[in-house]
Amino acid sequence: MAVKAGCDGNFTDGLCCRMVIETKRVFDGCAFTDDNITLTLTTDAAIPQGAEFVAARITGAEFVDYIVSPGTDGCCRVSGDIVTRFAVTYRQGDTLVSVSASYREHKETLLHLPCGNSYIPYAIEVNAVMEVGSGAVIGPNAVSVFGCILQIIKVTARVDVLVPTYGYCKYPPCTGSVCPGIYDIFPVGRESNSD
Repeated sequence: MAVKAGCDGNFTDGLCCRMVIETKRVFDGCAFTDDNITLTLTTDAAIPQGAEFVAARITGAEFVDYIVSPGTDGCCRVSGDIVTRFAVTYRQGDTLVSVSASYREHKETLLHLPCGNSYIPYAIEVNAVMEVGSGAVIGPNAVSVFGCILQIIKVTARVDVLVPTYGYCKYPPCTGSVCPGIYDIFPVGRESNSD
């Protein structure tokens, strides 16, 4: 790639560089929203009888055992299970205890995936948040929670993007800095003849 000499981050010089940036691209996504829903969570560890529910929060989510099949209008039908992980806190006497729990549900949706002849490996990710309004311990390994949940499913892939830039950033000295002599930490002035 041809790069002008003096690619020093001065925007008055105009767009003087082209850089390849490795990033994660979102090809498509959609959101499931459920208001006033009750979920029954399965805990990893047994909860003692008489324990009192205190709180629950989501700690992560993933899309598992999914199947991709051709859909319509360039979309693919994606069918699988969302496993949402929770941290559940309960009170036993004067002690607060946290245990891990999970909730599994089947979901199906239409999403655009990278082109059929593309060799880009893609992933299907899930981000989930839940506002838990109330909850209860309903068994030795079961907790019921009530609230609103949002699940965002995204098709992502690592890609290289070519972007025009003003060059590398120039940082001003910090207030009170007394170390002279080092100003440029990025290479500048190199020029390549190839495109």
